[in-house]
Amino acid sequence: MTCREAVYSENALDYIITNYRGREYIEEYYNPDCYMTYDDIQAVIYQEIQQINSENIEKYGFSSIPNIYGLMSEEALEESGVLRIRRQPYLDLYGQGILIGLVDTGIDFTHEVFRNADNTTRIVSLWDQTVIEGSGTEQFPYGRVYGREEINQALQEENPQSVIQSRDEIGHGTFLAGVAAGNEVEREEFSGVAPLSELVIVKCKQAKKSYRDYYGVPGDVPAYQENDIMAGVAYILEVARKERRPVAVCVGMGTNMCTHDGDSNLPVFMDRYTAYRDVTMVSCAGNEGNARHHHHITRQEESIEIDVEGNLEGFMSQLWWQTPGSLTLSVVSPSGDTLSDIRAVSGTRRRKVFARENTVVELYFGIAQEQTRSQVVVFRFLSPRTGIWKVNVSFTHTAVDFHMWLPIRQFLSSDVFFLEPDPDVTICNPGSGSNLIAASAYNAANGALYLQASRGFTPRGAVKPDIVAPGVNISGPYPRNMYGTMSGTSAAAALTTGISALCMQRYRSFGISGISVKETLIRGAVPRGEPYPNTEWGYGVVNAYESVTQD
Repeated sequence: MTCREAVYSENALDYIITNYRGREYIEEYYNPDCYMTYDDIQAVIYQEIQQINSENIEKYGFSSIPNIYGLMSEEALEESGVLRIRRQPYLDLYGQGILIGLVDTGIDFTHEVFRNADNTTRIVSLWDQTVIEGSGTEQFPYGRVYGREEINQALQEENPQSVIQSRDEIGHGTFLAGVAAGNEVEREEFSGVAPLSELVIVKCKQAKKSYRDYYGVPGDVPAYQENDIMAGVAYILEVARKERRPVAVCVGMGTNMCTHDGDSNLPVFMDRYTAYRDVTMVSCAGNEGNARHHHHITRQEESIEIDVEGNLEGFMSQLWWQTPGSLTLSVVSPSGDTLSDIRAVSGTRRRKVFARENTVVELYFGIAQEQTRSQVVVFRFLSPRTGIWKVNVSFTHTAVDFHMWLPIRQFLSSDVFFLEPDPDVTICNPGSGSNLIAASAYNAANGALYLQASRGFTPRGAVKPDIVAPGVNISGPYPRNMYGTMSGTSAAAALTTGISALCMQRYRSFGISGISVKETLIRGAVPRGEPYPNTEWGYGVVNAYESVTQD
């Protein structure tokens, strides 16, 4: 089985390797059917499996399983200080010379906001991972790459999409690209933040059914595998290297199934390159603040109640804890049937059929990542009956400060929530990464925080979100030359990515890194709320003018 075949095969499993040590190590230790490297540290391997189940998926430990990410969105330029920059002729900051990269649902390359005045494209490269018959990139042999010349040739045709058949069926990627870098269109009263920058676009392929089933993600919901997102980010960096241009990368996706400390595969990958010169990484904070999907465990003996409001095929929950001490737990069904006194031992699995509910509960105990001490208890509820499910936990150590999460709201086909939720510590990955910029959202019309915005800090106390940007009823482009609005932290992340591009242009002669761009945005932000920084507003509201004019 070739890698191109394995990428799309429902009979092949994907595993992310965080300690890549060369070809001989990969082949000897994992014996994969094929593999691809992201860099000298991380790689993805593929193995053909005859029977795909949770045990096979967990074969190499929890850290190797690709997470599943969902989309984070459901008169911003003035509010964020961008128009004030444009009123200063000496600044001339429109994103010239800077690339903006997005890994998302693709782009409508025919839209007027992505064309120059001479009808040529502002897209340097488009990698569509969904094209099965394509030959892919030099590094990742799947999908189809369309370069600038090919896109320009298509734009000369009466029907450009008959030549290049890559489409954004959802519209999320088109919208974010337009907010970050779309042309000024006076009749629509629209402009992207950096309208003279150019774009590198990755249309991410949808997740395989095996991983959807494992995480309990409904089949009709957009969902994307962590390894494909990582490949998209790596491709954008490679294009920027070849073009010898600075790049600001935006990821408008998120997940709850993680430590929320930035130590899983995607945020680790993005963080590493944020420290590089001429590379900035931006992520959304997530839309989980009021979802009731986080429970904070602070007592040695605690009963965690999960309310399942309607019928659904299944869902996952994760409890993250650390030694010293040990953890013992039990699961109690709505009828009182119990799976009791299970001690958390790394690498073990338990499965129980709750006959009266006709529900199966699977437990998996694992060590999370090589980068952290955190350990995970994975709960998979299969065909859960409506009612209150209880997870009783008992810790032997007195210093209890642990967390449990449910999936992001769009990954649940019916309401599932904790009866004693905590709205803090709900920043989604990859936004919890320490170096990258995590943008939350507020309503520029009334100054209020976006109701659904995820809140910080991280479990280890790192300040997140970093900044807050307009993200409610943001105007932007949609496919087929249409315009509309969107709300959510991914819209705020796109706007922040455009502002990051302006900062990179302003300080390009200094060779600014993504970490320095982040510090520039923080220094220019307008503080909001008490104390400072705080879990809702981070370091404050982004102000592009203050950021690029400070000494």
